[in-house]
Amino acid sequence: MVADKGTELIHLTYDGNFQLDTDAKVIACRIIDAKPNGDSEKQSSDDDAQERTIQVEMQLDVTTMHPQGGGQPTDNGTITAKAEGDGNVLYLAKINKVAIYRATGIITHAGVITVPNDTHLNFDLFPPGTNVKVSVDAANRLLLSECHSAGHVVDVAMAKCGQECGKVLPPTKG
Repeated sequence: MVADKGTELIHLTYDGNFQLDTDAKVIACRIIDAKPNGDSEKQSSDDDAQERTIQVEMQLDVTTMHPQGGGQPTDNGTITAKAEGDGNVLYLAKINKVAIYRATGIITHAGVITVPNDTHLNFDLFPPGTNVKVSVDAANRLLLSECHSAGHVVDVAMAKCGQECGKVLPPTKG
């Protein structure tokens, strides 16, 4: 799964830092794992009622999601593909990890999709070129942003304390 160029990172601009949604195109998507949900002994006789969880990784041309790095945890959110015309949701991926590959600038979004158990996986869930909506979990972004800012305040306080005590206490990750 390789894109030709890096992902456009909207969060790196001043206005983009506060942007929680954007439209994007799928560059690549692959299924990592697919498992039925629930206890197989307790499954009902109606297979259509059962669901399975599919782990996916996808690359987009643009994203509002902040990748993990520099001590900052990853954003969470969703990537949604809608049917052309009626706008019904085809697939919704719940994203729980966003990673950047610094050498290429490509962002990979990892998460899960829940589909009926009888869905055949011999097709692309998010084929290249699919228009999607990327949405950041606003409450989580606010919490991460506040913790990040608080970390800088603590770093300054520790530096001042270190100067007064004759020790240098550099900030660390983690």
